Amino acid sequence: MRRWRRSALSSLLIALAVTGAWLIERRGPGLIPVEWSFAASGRPCVLDQVLDGDSLRLTCGGKPVEVRLYCIDAPEKDQKPWGDRSRAHLKRIAADRVEMRAVDTDRFGRTVAEVSNATGERLSLNLEQVKQGQAAVYPRYCEESRFFRAEREARAARVGIWDKRGEHQTPWTFRHRH
Repeated sequence: MRRWRRSALSSLLIALAVTGAWLIERRGPGLIPVEWSFAASGRPCVLDQVLDGDSLRLTCGGKPVEVRLYCIDAPEKDQKPWGDRSRAHLKRIAADRVEMRAVDTDRFGRTVAEVSNATGERLSLNLEQVKQGQAAVYPRYCEESRFFRAEREARAARVGIWDKRGEHQTPWTFRHRH
């Protein structure tokens, strides 16, 4: 009887793993549904300023918050004209009211977060920057397949930073050289 229970339990676990495998993928320390979005349960904030293509200044709950957009790295301001274009694009797509889903805090004390527009369509600003070729996925800090998929599509379409080769495609390399 005990052997039968163990076998039945093993079979059940295998069946759940096989049928549920398409729903989840490994992300850091836990399992997260493939199509799950950080922006789904964000904290309401007001956009104060777009600092560059991957940084914002928000007011959340009456307090100022400097935010580094999760999973992405945009060209630096000194990477002309790419840095200016990336910042301008982020300014264009960002609404006055946004939702922020904090993920971490970086070494500079900024909140690392996914930010989405709080009005109309829940547009992830992070993901949209990558889709439009205005930022690269920062592989050192990102394990989300949706970002890598978006970057592959932007590269194939040769939009934004993918139009011409150069250090603007890897801002992390540019920062370390300059």
